[in-house]
Amino acid sequence: MAEGDFDYWWNVPGDWVEPPNERRNGWSGMLRVKGATGTLYVKRQRNHLCRTLAHPLGWPTASREWHYLNRLRELGLRVPVPVFHGVRRGSRGLEAVVVTEELSGYADLSQQLGLSVERLVALAREIGSCLGVLHRAALQHSCLYDKHVMVRWNGERPEVALIDLEKMRKRLRAQAAAKHDLEQLRRRQSVLDGAAWAVLLQAHALTFAGCTG
Repeated sequence: MAEGDFDYWWNVPGDWVEPPNERRNGWSGMLRVKGATGTLYVKRQRNHLCRTLAHPLGWPTASREWHYLNRLRELGLRVPVPVFHGVRRGSRGLEAVVVTEELSGYADLSQQLGLSVERLVALAREIGSCLGVLHRAALQHSCLYDKHVMVRWNGERPEVALIDLEKMRKRLRAQAAAKHDLEQLRRRQSVLDGAAWAVLLQAHALTFAGCTG
């Protein structure tokens, strides 16, 4: 089997980082796998579907994640590098796989503790700008918790990436996407204090409006 084959990724051994979680008549889980060029994450699913206007009979959530991984990369946002995606109908239903590279050097927002005021402001500004780009495209993350906002420091400059895009969706109104995600993140994080959150909102508003200065 080759790495471009569905069977390879369906059977490659690894360590479960998210053991298979059963939902209705399906399940979904994620493994950490050592690849030739580094660590990879392999999400496997069977009958783990979402229904949308474009897919009224059901769409694997892994396929939705693959779609938005590539969409966010088109927008210039940082996400795990997509490696492989495949879907097949087996004897027990619809099976899907999505494979991504590890975000090397990143830690989630909840781990950004003890930052100086300068670093906290820089981080808030970067998160706000990142989300402004996302929401300007009328995209809603829908599960924007601190553990899904990844941070890597390049000297004093933070780099922000988004993960767990299974529930991402397009909204008719960009403002609705922004309102949902910002309210959710505000409740689900404790690193950014009131002053830093105000910086985030300002950066978000500028980027959302398409300002470059």
